[in-house]
Amino acid sequence: MLSAADRILDHVDHNDPGVVVGLYLYGSSIAGGLRHESDIDLLVVTRRSLSPWERSEITDLLLRYSGRRAMVEPGRPVELTSVVHAELVPWTYPPVCDYQYGEWLREEITAGQLPAPHRDPDLVILLTAARSASEALRGPVLEEITEPVPTAHVRRAIRDSLEALLDDLEGDERNVLLTLARMVVTLETGEIVPKDEAAHRVMSGLPPDCQQVLELARRSYLGQATDNWTGLRESAQHTAAQLASQVRRR
Repeated sequence: MLSAADRILDHVDHNDPGVVVGLYLYGSSIAGGLRHESDIDLLVVTRRSLSPWERSEITDLLLRYSGRRAMVEPGRPVELTSVVHAELVPWTYPPVCDYQYGEWLREEITAGQLPAPHRDPDLVILLTAARSASEALRGPVLEEITEPVPTAHVRRAIRDSLEALLDDLEGDERNVLLTLARMVVTLETGEIVPKDEAAHRVMSGLPPDCQQVLELARRSYLGQATDNWTGLRESAQHTAAQLASQVRRR
C-alpha cells in the first residue's frame, strides 16, 4: 500500500510540477523520529511557480490520501510546501511560499480556496529546519541550492508569526501550544527542536496549571493521551498567553 508521501513522489516523477529542482524530507522524520501525530514534512524547490492546473492536481491528490480525513485512503498526514528557487536566492525577507498543503487547511481548501503564493514568515523557520536536517529525495542536497537564513531573520519570523498562530488556537490547541513552546526554545537557544522536546524544556518556567495543559499537548502529540480539549478552552488560552509573553520578552 502506497503512503501519501509515496504518491507525492510518484506525482513529482511523472508530472514535474513547476520544474522540480529538488524534493526534501525534513522535520520529525529526520530530526528526531516520527511521533504519533507527526506529519510527513516535504519541501519542494521548483524553477517556476505552479500553474493553476498543477496546484489543483497536487491538492486533489493530497485531499484523497493525506491524514485521517483522506477521501480515499486515510494515512499519516503530509505537510507539503513548495517554493520557487529564485525566491530563495538571493535571500529576501519574508520569502514567498508558492504552495502549501497541511491538514489544518483542509476545510478552507475543500471550500474552494486553492493554496496560492503568499509571503510567509513561517517559511523562514521551515527552511532553517530543513537546511539543518533533511534528506534529498530528488535533486541535490538542500544546502547546495539555498543560502543560510540569517539568525536575525529567524528571530524576526518568530515574532512576526506569533499573532497569526494565536488566532489559530481554538480547534488546534495541541499544535499551537507546542509550536509556541518551540518558539521559546528557538529564541533562547537558536535550536529548532521536536515539539515534544520543546514542551519538556519550557515546562518548568510555567505556572503549575499551565504545566498540566502543556503536558496534555505533549502527551497527545506522542499518542499517550487523548487529544480532547473539551472544557479546556480557557486553560489553553491562559497557557498560550503565558508562552506568548515569553516569546515577546526574548
